[in-house]
Amino acid sequence: MAKNRCSIQKVLKAVELLFRGGGDLPKVVGKGVSLLGPAAFYIGLLIALIAAFIAPSSWLYVGLAVLGVIVGLLNVTAKETGPFLFASIAFIVTALGMQSLITLAGLPVGLTVPAELTKLAANVTVLVGSAAMLIALRAIYGMAKGT
Repeated sequence: MAKNRCSIQKVLKAVELLFRGGGDLPKVVGKGVSLLGPAAFYIGLLIALIAAFIAPSSWLYVGLAVLGVIVGLLNVTAKETGPFLFASIAFIVTALGMQSLITLAGLPVGLTVPAELTKLAANVTVLVGSAAMLIALRAIYGMAKGT
């Protein structure tokens, strides 16, 4: 029973830190969790790469979004919020811009862009976008709270 209480206290402390700006979330939850964030990112990239070569399903995007949330929770501290959001926005806008450029402008005769490249960009956008959404909500909450 005491072990469960300690685990619940760690989770509550982690949620409190999340809404206060992140802090050192992995240190609060435990040493094993500090590896979970980077592992989730690399696993997400690997899944995005593999999924570019298969027919996507809705569960693929749900899985990538969950991994993105884990990445946002465990990897991005309050100090890294600005650069992370800037890089996320740059990636997402560039991926969408390149997709529309390829679609609208057309390509010279004989030149094609593999469909897998477009799928890969979409998959990574889901991974990064879900992390960015969580970090942006945390930043908005912090600004509204006045911290």
